[in-house]
Amino acid sequence: MRIGIIGSGNVAYHLIRVCVQSGASIFVHARNQLKLADLKSEFPTITCLESADFTALDIDLVLISVKDDALNTVFNSFTYHPNTLVAHTSGNQVIQPNGRHSNVGVFYPLQTFSKSNPIDWNTTPILIEAGSEVGIDLLEKAATLIHAPFFETNKDQRKAIHVAAVLASNFVNHLIGKADSFLKSQDVDYHILQPLVKETIRKAFANPPFDVQTGPAIRHDRLTLAQHLKQLDADPLLQKIYTDITESIQKTSNLDTNK
Repeated sequence: MRIGIIGSGNVAYHLIRVCVQSGASIFVHARNQLKLADLKSEFPTITCLESADFTALDIDLVLISVKDDALNTVFNSFTYHPNTLVAHTSGNQVIQPNGRHSNVGVFYPLQTFSKSNPIDWNTTPILIEAGSEVGIDLLEKAATLIHAPFFETNKDQRKAIHVAAVLASNFVNHLIGKADSFLKSQDVDYHILQPLVKETIRKAFANPPFDVQTGPAIRHDRLTLAQHLKQLDADPLLQKIYTDITESIQKTSNLDTNK
């Protein structure tokens, strides 16, 4: 399979890595020439592209892996062969066909990416969208190439999954970071929380999450809640987060009780 990848960020890096390992022919275009040189050094078999004209290249699939806000600007900066499927890796954005190329789709890996951390593609869902069965078949072939499970979604489903992913991943990571900062102020290593967090996540995916909710909020332990807020006096924003999530837990609990 011949795949073009536009971008040099974390997602692009891991896609290049796994596609090279899977034996695909990879063509890479990146605005950052230093990163492009690093990619060529690490993956000597890739072909680095300077031109924005892809029409003469016999490429099956182009993956645009750039920041969401830049997606359509980047898409419109290139020209493609009519038979080439151009897909992006964003969970929330949509390619706006420019009248010159309408063969577009989505190849969204539902995962968090850091360059230094390996990705288990066997367990990373790929959400795919395309305007034709031929396009869907090609995206399925690409997902199969990297041994990743794939799911055909529509735009609204993908966007909803992206919102849920932000809540369940990005927000949770931020809260762990805030817990780390708070414990540092007390000379405590936040890794003491790791067994608790692991068990919480395990239970949340083994049961309906609301059914296994614990803590002072769901128990309506007013004295404990007030003491916690007092301990967070130094961080008013975290106090507000604590108050808002407490309210959400209690209102959700009330709704469940009233069913």
